[in-house]
Amino acid sequence: RAGQAQPGGGTDGMRAVDHRPRPKVQAAGVHVAADLRFERFEEQLAGLPVGQHVMMPLFAFHPYEFAVGMYPNGAKEECRGWVSIYIMRQDQTEGVVTAECSIEALLPERHSMHAGHVSRSTNKDGYPLELGLGVYDGWKRFAQLEDLRRQGFLLDDALCLRVRLVPSFPGMDRVSLAPQRTAPVEALARSLGTLLTSPTASDITLCAGGEEFPAHWSLLACRSPVFKTMLESGMHEAVQRRVEIPDLDAVTVSRFLRFLYTGSIEGARELIQSPAGRWNYVDSCFYEVLEGSDGQLTWSETTEAKGRICGDLRPTTKAGCSGGEGAMAWSALLSNGATITVALQDGKLLGEYKEKDAEVVKTEAHNLDAEVRVTEGWGNLLRAADKYDLKDLTTLCEEAMQARLLVCNAAAILRIADATGRRALKAAALAYTTANEGQMRQVQQTRAFDGLSRELIAELYEVFFNPPGKRKRPRPDEEAREFPDVQDWLLLSNAEMRRACAERDLPTGGDRADLVALLRAQTREEDDRPRAVAARLPPPSPPPTTTTTSSSSSPPLPPSSRKPLAESQAASPAAKAAAAPRPEAGAGAAKRKRRSDEERDARRRERAAEAAQKEAELEVARAEGRRCQSELEGLFAERLGLEQAIAGGLAEPL
Repeated sequence: RAGQAQPGGGTDGMRAVDHRPRPKVQAAGVHVAADLRFERFEEQLAGLPVGQHVMMPLFAFHPYEFAVGMYPNGAKEECRGWVSIYIMRQDQTEGVVTAECSIEALLPERHSMHAGHVSRSTNKDGYPLELGLGVYDGWKRFAQLEDLRRQGFLLDDALCLRVRLVPSFPGMDRVSLAPQRTAPVEALARSLGTLLTSPTASDITLCAGGEEFPAHWSLLACRSPVFKTMLESGMHEAVQRRVEIPDLDAVTVSRFLRFLYTGSIEGARELIQSPAGRWNYVDSCFYEVLEGSDGQLTWSETTEAKGRICGDLRPTTKAGCSGGEGAMAWSALLSNGATITVALQDGKLLGEYKEKDAEVVKTEAHNLDAEVRVTEGWGNLLRAADKYDLKDLTTLCEEAMQARLLVCNAAAILRIADATGRRALKAAALAYTTANEGQMRQVQQTRAFDGLSRELIAELYEVFFNPPGKRKRPRPDEEAREFPDVQDWLLLSNAEMRRACAERDLPTGGDRADLVALLRAQTREEDDRPRAVAARLPPPSPPPTTTTTSSSSSPPLPPSSRKPLAESQAASPAAKAAAAPRPEAGAGAAKRKRRSDEERDARRRERAAEAAQKEAELEVARAEGRRCQSELEGLFAERLGLEQAIAGGLAEPL
């Protein structure tokens, strides 16, 4: 994140409506969340040089006023090609305001399921913003212009940002605010959560992963339609009061029940049970938690300024402000006299580092292996939500996985989204992976990428070389489809079938059989459409018969002159054709249409017969190969038995 700097010149060319939200004041302070839209981005990009910004007001909390400054060409020359975002103060009040802040880019429609997940946060950076008079703070490298264009954030020539700010004003700790009251819904959820720890009141048991989970019949039936049908239809589970779940592990069922009872997974069993490993926080900074042979955990960090700092971690019941209620926490007294408290929460290690006579430094650290395991845990929870038809839990799992898209788990999220049929999550994973060539190469080097199927890898390369933002749908009068309807879909590769589905606005997910079924159904629908229209049309009326009458102004020809004319007309081919009886209008066209339909159907039957014949020949070859393999295995077994007999002296060598 960029440090503090004096603001450069700016312009209010894009300053339209005052988007200042009403601040939410609680006992903990002020919380602000706002969606900002910077219009005419390309125009400002061409007109503003490096170091010039566009400012939009954020909110006011008397006597403080805040705004967001956006540098389309970067705040400094070293940031050319990047978009810089800063938080600025517009008031003249003395004092420094510190603030926790997070900014994320949204698609133009401001949908929460955005593609690519471009965001920055002070929680990840490890230190808050410091906003004084004439000073601004933020990120000089918020996002690259190339990535924003490629992922579709600038499709409407506008950049949409979601800004969340939690400022701490000077002297705020001396302001007496009314204590925050717990909402009735939250109190009810907390009370229902206590039922999970009281097995005496339970009347049904869920079994998974070798563990038993006492639950309550009425609550399961109320929350899940699947449980309702299972328990009210007299099935075996309803009679035995016991539900076996062999396809889910114990941790997933525990988190699933937590959501059923409370509507959230806060306080559920953690997916990561030990903090051992290497944890990264600000940029290239990291610390390690080593586990000895006796199970003792040791926190260690090496810096240029202070050298190596270490200390033994001890479990603590203190759930600090970082870890929250129910988090697994450890604390240590370090070799330099400082104290460190770490807590595991949703796969992240939240830390609080405090030296003597100094403020607490909060960190949010990530571990690559832990991120992959947490992603798999969210995937298992998503499968449980699909199995028991919990729409709100499905949405929560999708948003959680999309919010933590990283290089280490992008391939795993892509695989989970494809297996569960989540199109929005799959599009987000594809967009994140194919954001640029460097990111694509990094994802390819992860272990999760090795678990992708050939079809998914082909689709990934298809999106990379033909990104959605650069595809143009051809008009009907401009050019024909790349893959017309008259061809055999079985002869196409998976990537070609996906392109054929894309140009027909069909889903591109699924395996080969799904793609073939979609394309065949679309082809039949388009073939039946002209027939249905022709059936609704009225029958054509016969052409009117015309009778030629002699004009009163011209006298009739004599018989001698009429005879040669009649003979010439009879000898003319045109006259013969005109004299021949004409069929009803439209009958010839219908006959030709019927003949073309029959020919097309015949060609399709021929191709289907050829494909069936090829499949039969291939099956015969496979059977012959299996027979030869079994014969070879028998010969090898016979030879092995003979060798063993020779070695034992029971037979003589040939």
